[in-house]
Amino acid sequence: MPLPFPTLDRLTYDELVAEARRSLPALAPGWTDYNAHDPGITLIELFAWLAEGASYRLDNIPDESYRAFLRLAGVVPRPAQVAETMLVFQSTASAQSVSSGIRVQSKDGNILFQTTAPLFVSGAKLQAVVSGADSTFEDVTVRNTPTAATFLPFGMKPQPGDALYLGFDRVLAPLDTEVTLGVWTGNTLEDYVTRQRLATEQIAVEDEAARLCPGGVSPHQPDWRQHYGARTVWEYYAETKQWQPLQAVVDETRALTLGGTVLFKAPAVDTHVPGGVALPSSLDKYFIRCRLERGAYDCPPRMAYVALNAVEARHAVDVPQQTPRSTGRATQSFELDNKPGVLDSIKITVILNGVADGEWQVASTWDGIGAHKRTCILDADAGTLVFGDGRIGRVPPAGAEIKVNYQAGGGVSGNVVAGTLVQLAPNQPLIQVQQPFTAYGGVAAETLNDAKARAVREFATPTRAVTLADFETLALATPGVLVSRAHAIPDYHPVMNCIPVSGNTTVVVLPPCPEERPEPTTALLTTVQRYLERRRVLTSEIHVVGPHYSTVTVSARLWARPEVDRRALMREARRALAQFFHPLKGGPDGRGWPIGRAVYRAELLALLNDVNGVLYVEDMTWLVDGQPASRCGNITMCRHDLVASGIHEITVNEGSGCHE
Repeated sequence: MPLPFPTLDRLTYDELVAEARRSLPALAPGWTDYNAHDPGITLIELFAWLAEGASYRLDNIPDESYRAFLRLAGVVPRPAQVAETMLVFQSTASAQSVSSGIRVQSKDGNILFQTTAPLFVSGAKLQAVVSGADSTFEDVTVRNTPTAATFLPFGMKPQPGDALYLGFDRVLAPLDTEVTLGVWTGNTLEDYVTRQRLATEQIAVEDEAARLCPGGVSPHQPDWRQHYGARTVWEYYAETKQWQPLQAVVDETRALTLGGTVLFKAPAVDTHVPGGVALPSSLDKYFIRCRLERGAYDCPPRMAYVALNAVEARHAVDVPQQTPRSTGRATQSFELDNKPGVLDSIKITVILNGVADGEWQVASTWDGIGAHKRTCILDADAGTLVFGDGRIGRVPPAGAEIKVNYQAGGGVSGNVVAGTLVQLAPNQPLIQVQQPFTAYGGVAAETLNDAKARAVREFATPTRAVTLADFETLALATPGVLVSRAHAIPDYHPVMNCIPVSGNTTVVVLPPCPEERPEPTTALLTTVQRYLERRRVLTSEIHVVGPHYSTVTVSARLWARPEVDRRALMREARRALAQFFHPLKGGPDGRGWPIGRAVYRAELLALLNDVNGVLYVEDMTWLVDGQPASRCGNITMCRHDLVASGIHEITVNEGSGCHE
């Protein structure tokens, strides 16, 4: 629990005066007149009055001071955030194009979203979704719905050449028309957060490069949309009866690991894939595919839904321009016709006698705004724009026309569940709208207390790799990669196992896949290494590696209690050993076998003895990587070793023996 804040104004005026009088005999023995008419007593009373007021103010810090302190720490209260979602349009007539900024509403019209990009609404229907993995095909069309479980587009173990095939009933669009696919993974919120963190990290790297190397060559930093280990290519089945690459592809799904859109130019397709020729389909269809070209995944990607004619939409809708007139008075305010207003969208132009009065800015508070700055503030709670008084913020000239352009929306009300947004506004019966998944990202404006709490959380989160815990926390926080465990080893170089190397820190990382024996790919290690390098101490050296597995196989002879199923007991003993050695869920605390930790004979004996139905353990031996280990001692591990469970041999005796 947090420490309580001290009360600095606990002494009152009378207590301060009394304490000062009591100290006079020791501090000023010659002072004998303590009556009120004495000038010294008058000064004591004056100072007590001043001290009481000062201590009271120390306990009542104004909000402006709090915000100033937070700004020094890099924390600014956030305005309301806008929710986002991806919509699917379907044309009930012929194909048609719709412009950006189309409004979509709920059935009652209370919730409005607006699209962020133009869209060609194709009349083609997606009729086949096929996963082609290991030269075999699996038809997952019936599972391609928002309400069904996820499916594996490239199979359980994706290999280069595996592909996801999408079959349509007709040509998608005229040649070179931009077509949009939408992909959902089923983890909309996680994808939203991951995308934000990836974009933030890339911006930070680019800003750092521009600051440190102005005009020079920036360090290699791939686009955040590019997967760290896998490379995919989108292709179509051409009239030459060959697969050809689609043109102008913009894939925001990060090789099908994030929800997002895929944009491409419609190909010149005059033929289709005959049923039974290239794909296991009894219908003739026009196919495109996403093929794993090279690289590998640490965990196979999962998809929940893929659809044609998808477009991003935000809970921020353009509203008619407002043009109030300035009164020329200080602190004048104007109420917005549509509330709440989105702070970042507000554009203000002040025009006097046909001439624009510079560029005006909109802020959320008056903090740091001088007398001549063309700035007003948005009072989000009241839905008003408030101008300055000449001392803080400029006053618009009397009679000036104030043009206000903005968007309305934002806040938690935009986090609508799937299926809420169902029609265009105004309604257009020729276009149907589908909202497959819940909208995310809408957040109310951050209060000052919330900003204080966020500052405490951010200060507690390491941003530099100094301690071993910092290395582990930052490795786990690497955006866009799957790291389930991280273990930092001090003064250790993975090449020189037995020699301490000062200044070297080795971080062992594990992905969550596969569960039995997870090993990170080289691309994952490189990505984590790059992330830590920007955060390490200048004089340190970092190595990111995967674990070295040592397979431990246990042979034990158990005695069972009477009337116990010996075969079931064998299975339970093997399961207990496999669970105990599990790299992700094993170990003494159930959070994975500790990296570098020895295997103690006494622990295994106790583990087997605690299996339900075991009377006692008569004997136990073990093998390490197929070689006999000490019969009585423990198994020591190197500092980046991890135990892997072998195929254990368990013998159960009760009278006559039974062995498997």
